[in-house]
Amino acid sequence: MKILMDSDCLIKLTKGGTKETICYHYEIFIPKMVKKEVVDVGKIKGHSDANLVEKNIKVGMVRVAKEYSRHTKGDQSLIEIFKSGKYDIIATDDIKLTRLLKSTAIPFIFPGLLVYSLYKRRIISQGDAISWLNKISTFISDDEYSTVKLLLEKNR
Repeated sequence: MKILMDSDCLIKLTKGGTKETICYHYEIFIPKMVKKEVVDVGKIKGHSDANLVEKNIKVGMVRVAKEYSRHTKGDQSLIEIFKSGKYDIIATDDIKLTRLLKSTAIPFIFPGLLVYSLYKRRIISQGDAISWLNKISTFISDDEYSTVKLLLEKNR
């Protein structure tokens, strides 16, 4: 599955320590604008996750989308690039963006559901999925956390 990811999701998965495994099992792409927001601006501001994402890009774990976007904001850039037809879904949990995606019928997935999907595909155990969800819990909404936790516990 080819996933086009926004900066919020990329940063949350990086800080939660779950990004590498997700990148290993899915093709993760980011628009050039997201790379600029996360890596270039992040390094200027001294964010340690910026260096890690930059390393992931260098080794091809995270790929910068080749499609051009005339937009200077990450959200609009994501939508324009998604409409090229080369991607299956957008990964985000940004509230404004998810509303926009719903209104334009563009499929999206939350970071917590990416963890759940690895569990459902039997890539990680239920215990690992719960542990990973707990690691990203401070970065995601309470509703997202509760929903994914319920899904994971339902399968016990």
